[in-house]
Amino acid sequence: MPRRKSLTGDATEERGFSLSAQFLLVATIVLTIAMAVLGTLVSSLLQQSVLRTAGDEWAAFLGAFLEPHIQELQLGQDLTSDQIAALDERFGSLGETLVAMKVWATDGRLLYSTSRELHSPEIDPPEVKSAARGFNVVQLEEPGDDGTDTPLIEVYAPLHHQQTRQIIAVGELYEDATNLVGEVDANRLTTWIAVALTTVLMVGALYLIVRRGAQTIAQQRADLNLRMEEARQLARQNHELRVEADAARLDATEANEQLLGRIGSDLHDGPVQLFSLVALRLSAEAIDEDAPTAATDRSGMVHIMGEALSELRNISAGLSLPELGEIGLEETLRLAVFRHEDLTGTHVETSLGMLPANASDAVKTCAYRVIQEGLTNAYKHAKGADLHVMAEVIGATLHLEVTDSGGADGDVSQPHGFHHKLGMSGMRNRVAALRGRLEVSSQQPHGTRLSVYLPLASSIRKP
Repeated sequence: MPRRKSLTGDATEERGFSLSAQFLLVATIVLTIAMAVLGTLVSSLLQQSVLRTAGDEWAAFLGAFLEPHIQELQLGQDLTSDQIAALDERFGSLGETLVAMKVWATDGRLLYSTSRELHSPEIDPPEVKSAARGFNVVQLEEPGDDGTDTPLIEVYAPLHHQQTRQIIAVGELYEDATNLVGEVDANRLTTWIAVALTTVLMVGALYLIVRRGAQTIAQQRADLNLRMEEARQLARQNHELRVEADAARLDATEANEQLLGRIGSDLHDGPVQLFSLVALRLSAEAIDEDAPTAATDRSGMVHIMGEALSELRNISAGLSLPELGEIGLEETLRLAVFRHEDLTGTHVETSLGMLPANASDAVKTCAYRVIQEGLTNAYKHAKGADLHVMAEVIGATLHLEVTDSGGADGDVSQPHGFHHKLGMSGMRNRVAALRGRLEVSSQQPHGTRLSVYLPLASSIRKP
């Protein structure tokens, strides 16, 4: 039976995208973007931190290196030739990593430069103004900027008067940042590798969790569909059983009404008629007590009353059921045959196979009534000719059979030996209550066969 698409996830999975695959795709995109932003931010902060540290160091160097040579610098004045020569000499003694150095006046004039444009007029950059207000400015110039072939660290630092701590100039320094950039790149690469590994681990861990959850949901969905199908089947079975129960109740009501009518008819046609005859004779005898035939009439009335009592005994024997709880199935069937033989004076041929001794009371009662009703109908309507009772167990089914050879050929649906409406209805209801099967058929050239099949698997009593 095809599985119903009760949830939206079913249609998605049938298109080739399972819940775990959807999560993997979305999580990969989201986490990749998030980690890319995070990696970029971390790399930028790392570079700024390194540059800030290097800038603070070089700003302190500029202060220690240049301030002793510009203490006599006054506002609006230039450096003297002696001061410039001293700066050139000091600059030449520094390491090879220093590329250039400049000194700016606080009003934006270039006072000193190690480049060839030593005294050429230059427009002070905005960084000079920031440094003149007391801030250290650090920048990284990539290769190609301003015609440089190597990365440079550009540092602007305020220069103070040693006594008044007043800013009297601004120092500018360029250092070869090849090693520094290499270190920053290495740290950046390490950061990106860590970010990538973290992203992969996060996506993998979340995917495993979601995949397990998706498998659990799929299993629960399958179990739910199975339970729903079982519930539908149980509902159908309950409906069928309810219909059968309603039909059985109606049949039982009808059978009870027919049984009451049959008992009333038997009492009216038998004992009641006989007792009425006795009453009439007693009335006649009271009128003529000296009649010579009085003794004869009394003898006849005694005979009639004996017949009435015999009729009542027969009716009560047919209504009452012997105690079957203490005997086995075989004894139950033999008891039904014995009672019939005792009441009718006929002989019944019996063939009983190996029968279970611990059958339930319901099976024994049903078997007793089937044999009783079958033999009674055969006696009444087939003159009790060649009656035969057979019982055997086939697999887990009890097979009962009652046959006779009397009467003329008839319709199989209404065989001559079993056409009484109440008897057939009662037997069918009893057999159907135990989920058994009843079949009636004609025999050739004459006679009728009643076959009943009762399941034993669910009706065996525990010893």
